[in-house]
Amino acid sequence: MAVLRSRKYSQLDDSEILKLYSHEPEGESLHFLQIEIEQRNLQSEAVGAIDDNRKKARHSKLYYLFYVVMFLLFLLRFGGDFI
Repeated sequence: MAVLRSRKYSQLDDSEILKLYSHEPEGESLHFLQIEIEQRNLQSEAVGAIDDNRKKARHSKLYYLFYVVMFLLFLLRFGGDFI
């Protein structure tokens, strides 16, 4: 069965395809990127690219530590009013 490929994505190299796929596209872009990934046998690399992108989207431990310190300062300042 012949698969309809996008000219736009067929001209890109593998790294550009994986970069676009890692941003979790939707709709038509997702469809044609999946076809390109299947045609080029990049399934394992695509899963890895999405995992790496999701890891980068998380906050660092310092981000959460900052808000814990801010909450503690809030309790020190206003905690006596509620007890």
